[in-house]
Amino acid sequence: MKKKIFYFSALFFLSGLLFILTPNFFFSQTGSTYSDSRTKYTKSEIDSLQDKVTNVLRDKGEFQKLILLNQKVIKASKKIGYGKGIGKGYIKMANTLLLVGNNKESLQFLKLAEKEDYVKQDDRLLSELYVEYGRNYEILGFYKKANQCFDKGIYYGCRVKDAPNYLSYAYSYKAISNNVVTKFPDSVIYYLHKAYKIKPSPLNAGKISFWHINNNRLDSAEYYIKEAWNKAITQPNHKYQKGSVLWGMGNVYFVKKDYGKAVEYYQQSLDIYTKMKRKEDMRTLYQMISNSYDSMGEPKKAKEYLAKYVPLNDSLNAIQKQVLDISLVQFLEEEEQQNQSSRQNLYYIIGGIFIISIAVSSLGFFYYRKNKKKGFLLKEKKIMIVQKDKEVEVLKQKINESFEEIIQLVKENSPEFWGRFQEIYPEFREKILKINPNLRTSELILCAYIYLGFNTKDISEYTFKAVQTIKNNKYNLRKRLFVPAKDDMMLWFRNNIDD
Repeated sequence: MKKKIFYFSALFFLSGLLFILTPNFFFSQTGSTYSDSRTKYTKSEIDSLQDKVTNVLRDKGEFQKLILLNQKVIKASKKIGYGKGIGKGYIKMANTLLLVGNNKESLQFLKLAEKEDYVKQDDRLLSELYVEYGRNYEILGFYKKANQCFDKGIYYGCRVKDAPNYLSYAYSYKAISNNVVTKFPDSVIYYLHKAYKIKPSPLNAGKISFWHINNNRLDSAEYYIKEAWNKAITQPNHKYQKGSVLWGMGNVYFVKKDYGKAVEYYQQSLDIYTKMKRKEDMRTLYQMISNSYDSMGEPKKAKEYLAKYVPLNDSLNAIQKQVLDISLVQFLEEEEQQNQSSRQNLYYIIGGIFIISIAVSSLGFFYYRKNKKKGFLLKEKKIMIVQKDKEVEVLKQKINESFEEIIQLVKENSPEFWGRFQEIYPEFREKILKINPNLRTSELILCAYIYLGFNTKDISEYTFKAVQTIKNNKYNLRKRLFVPAKDDMMLWFRNNIDD
């Protein structure tokens, strides 16, 4: 029962991270609390305020000052016609409002940002914009829409060559999005490592630790939460990151059943978030502390924190429902607009095809009358062949890139291989399990290796296992999949899976 309570809480914590984690893509932050009564600024001063001062206020949890500063910067940008300052100001305002739980207003500012001409042409701001959209939609339960936004955030982040932090930010939220967690759970660690490789921040390390906790890999969980702590203590002004890492330390000790130590770390995290007035985090920590005391056999203390959790939870749920009602209408209106746009485009396409068909027919008839029909058809055929060749080359390039990535993951014996393989070959697992639904994950991975063309020696080398062990595993797999002894296993997989 206690184990179930923990995993429910852990899942709730993961959702909390997804919804309200402070963005970690901004540049290094220094400075103290901002105070400035001016109303006119230069472009470089506006850039400095947005890239440094706003981040300092955010990390200190001074959200009221942050909102006022964002308003001032937006007005100052409008005075001098600075499109970048206006668009970025709207996005930062949306982010701040999301952090304090005002999703309705956050979405309104994102809409304003989306209309700005500068934003439409800037890959950095577009990446930020769509990730913030995705975070809002996740909170409201529009998971498909959120996933589409995160994918757009990654797309535009990939186009920003000189500032990879944008891409790391997009990957980190894609990793813990509902769509990935529920449909492609093995891909979570794949995206988390991509984010961490680009930006090895305390928050990204903490997310990897949390994934390992959920997958019963305590040694790895401890390693990454210690990495997170070592990075966090070098940034004393980053209060949110410190609170998040302390929370992660509490989770590790909870799993180790050292509940007293877990409460100690949870309480330190709670103290930080209480000062920052982060009610979403406070709510979940009340629950985690209550569960810890319950596991320690201290029902009085457990009830004390549960009594704090319940009214705060009810209050936040009521606020979220109000936002959800408003956002649902807006969401449905957007969907209807998209459907109308799609229908209109379809009419244009049909009309275009009809006009082109008439034009081609008339042209063909003209050449036929001039006894040049044969030459015309040959020329047209050559054009079609050239176009088809180009399409095939593009397709080959995409296939080769994905195949090379998969092969490299095998050679590195990467734990990310199986999740990525399923994304590239989504029907593979289902078809194999139709033959034998009782296959273990390790056997499915071996099937994938064979399907990709790796022989026994290769698999032995890359997985650090004896050749005889691989032979025995392949022999057992042949029996469990009813592969005839005379058939080559790779060809058998190709014939049965590709068909």
